[in-house]
Amino acid sequence: MGLKNVTVSSIIILDMRVGLRKLILLLGLIIFSGHCAGAEIQRPQWKDFCPKGLETAEYKEIQQFWPDGTKSTQAIYNYWAERRKEFERDLAKCDALGAGSNSSCYMLLKERQLFFNEQYQRDIQQKQISNQIWRDIHDKGSSPIMINIFSR
Repeated sequence: MGLKNVTVSSIIILDMRVGLRKLILLLGLIIFSGHCAGAEIQRPQWKDFCPKGLETAEYKEIQQFWPDGTKSTQAIYNYWAERRKEFERDLAKCDALGAGSNSSCYMLLKERQLFFNEQYQRDIQQKQISNQIWRDIHDKGSSPIMINIFSR
């Protein structure tokens, strides 16, 4: 049906358009990959990995006489203070490497810190789930320890 009106020149023009699109796409990929390969990885900053407000958290020994809320808060501060100390130590090692090697070291450091953040978030979620399960069991009176003294 439609093939009767198709000429050799229209096939060549269509083929050239497809070829031109492929050529443009290929050139774009080459330019983009060359740009990415030559891109210098920026030096990581601690503020990019820790929660806002905890950038300068200080480590303090938790005292037994402190209220529970204060102990919990200080435990969070201590965690981020230790993480910052480790981050700064690893960053100094990366800085000490030559210009060619420190980019890959920075990338590994970023990946490691992001992994630690994922682990931290999973731990928090697991604690929240555990606390909710405990509350659900004990708030509803379904604990085997609880005795209903009002039943007859």
